[in-house]
Amino acid sequence: MGQQLEFVRLNTSLQGLISRALSQFDRYVPEDTGNYHWVVIEDPETIARTLEVLSTDLPEDDIAEIVTRLPYLILLFQKGGGLPSIPVEATLAYLSILNRAGMVTILRQCSDSHRLAGMFSLDPSVWNPSIFMLAGIPDLDAREALPSTGQCSFF
Repeated sequence: MGQQLEFVRLNTSLQGLISRALSQFDRYVPEDTGNYHWVVIEDPETIARTLEVLSTDLPEDDIAEIVTRLPYLILLFQKGGGLPSIPVEATLAYLSILNRAGMVTILRQCSDSHRLAGMFSLDPSVWNPSIFMLAGIPDLDAREALPSTGQCSFF
């Protein structure tokens, strides 16, 4: 088994990055952008409460281990009561901005249709969650962090 990666926060403005990603999403969305609403969470307590609702959508053990280390949670809500139709090209454009900034995402579809919208002050009869992403930047040097050797001291 390979070394587990640690994930760290962005070293830039998350709001600025998301704004750039949204502009790309809006550019490729085939319909009115008012039909979609993004929720970005970086508060660990809010992420924990949200993941309780999303736990049925994260069945794999490996993902459950990584989830606690990914510092960002992003949800896409869609207006309407029917089955979600995720705009693939627009979502890929959104992801391309995140990935260009070094973020790694785990993307899953949401099965909850009532609880999530209310958690974020959205009307559950209007907004349905479509997908969610857990994201962070892999800290590739974390596994090299050893206790101080005789040649170097860290303070």
